[in-house]
Amino acid sequence: MPTRKDFKLPVLALTLGVMTLLSGCATLFDDNTQEVNVRLLCGERVVAASCNLQNGKGSWRLHTPGKTSVTNDNSSLEITCKAYLTPSFTVSVLPKPSTSMLGNVLVGGVVGAAVDVYSNTGMKYPENINIINPNCK
Repeated sequence: MPTRKDFKLPVLALTLGVMTLLSGCATLFDDNTQEVNVRLLCGERVVAASCNLQNGKGSWRLHTPGKTSVTNDNSSLEITCKAYLTPSFTVSVLPKPSTSMLGNVLVGGVVGAAVDVYSNTGMKYPENINIINPNCK
């Protein structure tokens, strides 16, 4: 007849397995791409421009105001824009931890949070990116 001691190891292994699976929430539930909306502003006015977005995973083109789907990365999203009669300029947008990744930290899933960062699902760029044109007069 099995004793209580015989169940400790399987229960411990099952608990650790479930915690490991749950600790990678962003990796399991979030996509590694996201849609970003980009607007170029001159004061309060929205300006049309041609922009190139680039990070370590690829590059994308759009016309502002506009949106595109980008692949998430832990590096900054470099946005180079050129508006009519103004020189081009570049701004950097840093990724921030997603809510799924923050859940990993709260649950104690430091390993899962590291997996989320490594798989680029734990970091997200802002959904709405408003750029102030530095050449605007």
